[in-house]
Amino acid sequence: MAELREINLTSVSLVKEELVATVESATGFLDQFAADQSDKRALEQCIQGVRQISGVLQMVQLSAAELLVQEMFTAMTDLLQDRQQEPYELLEAVGTAFYVLTRYLDFVQNRATARPELLIPYINQLRSCRAQAPVPESHFLRCRLDASVPGAVSSAVMSEDLKSFVRRFRHMYQVGLLALLKGKPRGPAYTMMARALQRVASVSAGRPNGKLWAVAGAALGGMANREMLVNRQRVMVFSMLDRRLRNLCREGDTALDQPAPPVLIKECLYWLALAGGGGTTGARLLQAYSVRELGYQESELERDRASLGGPGATAIAAVANALDEELSGVRRMLDDAELIGASGLDDEGGLAETLRRISNTLVLLNFRRIGEALGSAIAGYQSSVATGGRVAEQALQQLTNQILVVDTTIKALRQTSSIELDETGQADIALERSQLQEAELAVLKETEAGLALIKRALASYSESGFDHGHIRNVSTTLNGVRGGLVVLSLGRAAAVVERLKSFVDAVIDQKNTAPAVEQSLEIFADAIISLEYYLGEVKLHRTVDMQSLDLAIESLEALGYPVEVA
Repeated sequence: MAELREINLTSVSLVKEELVATVESATGFLDQFAADQSDKRALEQCIQGVRQISGVLQMVQLSAAELLVQEMFTAMTDLLQDRQQEPYELLEAVGTAFYVLTRYLDFVQNRATARPELLIPYINQLRSCRAQAPVPESHFLRCRLDASVPGAVSSAVMSEDLKSFVRRFRHMYQVGLLALLKGKPRGPAYTMMARALQRVASVSAGRPNGKLWAVAGAALGGMANREMLVNRQRVMVFSMLDRRLRNLCREGDTALDQPAPPVLIKECLYWLALAGGGGTTGARLLQAYSVRELGYQESELERDRASLGGPGATAIAAVANALDEELSGVRRMLDDAELIGASGLDDEGGLAETLRRISNTLVLLNFRRIGEALGSAIAGYQSSVATGGRVAEQALQQLTNQILVVDTTIKALRQTSSIELDETGQADIALERSQLQEAELAVLKETEAGLALIKRALASYSESGFDHGHIRNVSTTLNGVRGGLVVLSLGRAAAVVERLKSFVDAVIDQKNTAPAVEQSLEIFADAIISLEYYLGEVKLHRTVDMQSLDLAIESLEALGYPVEVA
């Protein structure tokens, strides 16, 4: 069967004009029904048009568009048979689907690719209105799920039994998941979750349940590299993975023989493909499961998706230019603010009216906070002009400051072809810098660089067959990291690093490399990653949750190097 992203562009071009005409006709009948919901005849004609559209889309093999239209057909059938008590939300979703469908046809013709995942949010919007389960992100992914994980070799659990081993890494997974749910930086959170699942995969390789952990661990690792978005559907899958970990904690070895749900493996494979493979291991997994390269990554998918449902880059640029012209007139008026007076503010075409137009436009563009703040500044200035004196001067200054904020927003609009707006209406989304002084930030960066150097040394040590020459400088680096933590008054973290140094010294002193050393180094790496995550939290929030550091302490206890709590 042909890949769903491959299309016959000639066939699409031949039917597109007639297809768009049918969509517009059906939309007209839907509008009639929306205006008068007793007009069932209009709805029946709309459904007839939708049936024709579905047939044409099936003929040209645009599977995603066909599924969207099928959902529209089901929704309108429910409306016709009065199965929807609150039809307004469903009518709105159907209207949106009609609009998106024509934009999608333009996309397919212009890009010569189907990219079916673009329509999944609109398909799920219709399904949500009918209280149906959402279509997964991986719905259109083609792969074979009977494959085996390449090079899968199970490792021993050392002195820990399986249940306690999984419990420890479930804790690690939950710390990362909680960070995602709280809106913390995605990269470190995904890294924690990925590491946890990769460690579970290391003891479940070759077992029926092991495929899930290998694929999920690689997928989350790729998501960490790309700092991929968090949405409701992904959180549902993350919760499903957590429940599978809970089963492992309860049932132990028995749970490893339970087959992994294909839907979870497929979803993780799609994330891995969307992340670009996530390195050598991820690329091998995608090859083993016969997953083709998508040809795009998440950022491009989101841009294309936004262009379907909202104004495109051209429209944004046009609005930005119009706003800038309006603001140019405002600047000239402000230069002569003392001459305008209260009457000038209220004149038709005056400063107040111009600023109100700009304020309303910003609110329409979802810059709600900025637009409303401008409106408040206008009202404050108008009410103070008659009073005059110091009050009027302060109000004018406040208005001027708000206009500068608007000016910055408009510049941001002009400099980007696609702008993402957060729910508070801020145009420029930026992480708030922590309140640490510059010296503290410099020390934190040095400690992070030291940990990165240690991770590279560990990788080289493992790849060289445990040549101690690769880790002889690790103790020195750890000592430098510990000194930095002492300067920052992070005593508990410094104690963790001291015990890590003791472990490295002991490994170097060993004359022969025992098989247990490889397992011990994995746990050592767990502690390093946990410490790295903790420092990332410190850089963002001077007071942080100590759970991430507790994971490093637990790893050291597993190694036999407990940390003394001060």
